[in-house]
Amino acid sequence: MARFRRKRGKKAKKKMTGESPNASLAAMAPIISAKGIFSAIHQQVVVPQKSIDYQPSDKLVLVILSMLSGNQTISDVNWTLRVDKPLLMAFGYTKCPDQSVLQDTLNAAIEENVEQLRGVASSLFAQHNIFQRQFMGCSEPKQLTLDFDLSAQPSSKRAQKAAKGYFSNRRNRYGRQLARVSVAETQEVVIDRLYSGNTGSCTVFKELVLETEKVLNLNDKPTRKRIRLRLDGGFGTDSNINWALSRGYQLLVKMYSGNRARKLCQSVSNWVAAPTKTQQNNAQPATREVCWLKNRHRYCRNTRQIAIRIPNTKSKCGYSYCVIVTTDLTGCMSFVLADYDLRNGVCESVFCQDNQGLAQRKRRKHRFIAQQVLMLLTQIAHNLIVWIKQWGIDAIALGQRCEDWVKQIKRKWQTDFQVPESIFDKSMALLAERGIKRFTHQLFALSGTLTIKNGKLVRIVLKAGYPMIDRIAIALTALLAETNVEIALGKT
Repeated sequence: MARFRRKRGKKAKKKMTGESPNASLAAMAPIISAKGIFSAIHQQVVVPQKSIDYQPSDKLVLVILSMLSGNQTISDVNWTLRVDKPLLMAFGYTKCPDQSVLQDTLNAAIEENVEQLRGVASSLFAQHNIFQRQFMGCSEPKQLTLDFDLSAQPSSKRAQKAAKGYFSNRRNRYGRQLARVSVAETQEVVIDRLYSGNTGSCTVFKELVLETEKVLNLNDKPTRKRIRLRLDGGFGTDSNINWALSRGYQLLVKMYSGNRARKLCQSVSNWVAAPTKTQQNNAQPATREVCWLKNRHRYCRNTRQIAIRIPNTKSKCGYSYCVIVTTDLTGCMSFVLADYDLRNGVCESVFCQDNQGLAQRKRRKHRFIAQQVLMLLTQIAHNLIVWIKQWGIDAIALGQRCEDWVKQIKRKWQTDFQVPESIFDKSMALLAERGIKRFTHQLFALSGTLTIKNGKLVRIVLKAGYPMIDRIAIALTALLAETNVEIALGKT
């Protein structure tokens, strides 16, 4: 009788070297692991789905990795992440599932998983947020500005909770509304909430404030007095303003009622020209006129109000009027106006960065719960990039103060490029000036060779032909100083 031998499986290689188009993203694997970013998802999120080759939480992590690697849709995983084995191994994976498997996991999510992901996003924000040391750790009283805004998310007509609503320059369009609370100074996202397409700003304001209080632990009035809410006219109803003032918040908000604003502005006679920042930079004449209101509308707390008029040929009176309400009783008018003008830039910038860098609008799901899961994964990816930027800046600043580290850097890179004293400041400026899109499409998209030993990343050789590669190499070296990962430059 023939005797058959059992085939022995191949032994796992202790050392693996391979090319990756996202080698610089792989460099973030030890940092993300040390900070426990992805482990929070594994521990807290339990999707009710059968596990065969992959855990559901692993697939949620891989969706975040696809966002960080610059993928525009979930289906792009088959062409990028799935074939990039060195990158997967750097994050502890041997392979990546098909895009259809990732879609099935998103569709299998339930309402409980949405709450679990919200808890993950809140806990990560509480651990790693940047503003806390600037706000809570400041000895002198300092205000924290929070921006509230809604952004239209187009979808198909048949998608769950899709409805006609306000979509800029897109009449009769169906979709949903994304409500966001962000920190103005750091551009961190505090909370994201998804609503039906016909939801207005004024109806969700109180809910957003209460959720923000839970995340930031704003439990008493003395703490809330250091928080300033910067809002557009959609939030500025009397009910919302009085409610926020009664809870102790500082406000900078545009009045909701256009008719009331026009009546209040008609009592003004001494109008003063107030050019916008764009008009000042381009040496253009001012089209906006402003004045302090003497006959102010009454709220539950003392406020100051600025009347604004802008020429409008479509209006019967020839102007469009609005009123800005502020609790700042000492600031000059130009400062208050400039501060409110910044609201448009910051809010729109944060949304645009996610739409362009993380393809937030392109990832659409029919099921409302699945879309909420994608929204929360995008929020985690957004904050992770903001934190990585700050971690890199802090690491360079810390190393720059150490003479031994500076000498080691100069000795290591002197054969590849010159290391002047200003290189460290330029490296920090490189990180500070880059937004979400530049990180996903440039800084995380540097190709190179990865060396992985015993399942851990030990060496990265980046191609030397990239612009400003000297500043990037120093930033990565500082960021990975405590992880024993070597950064080197190869030949072009």
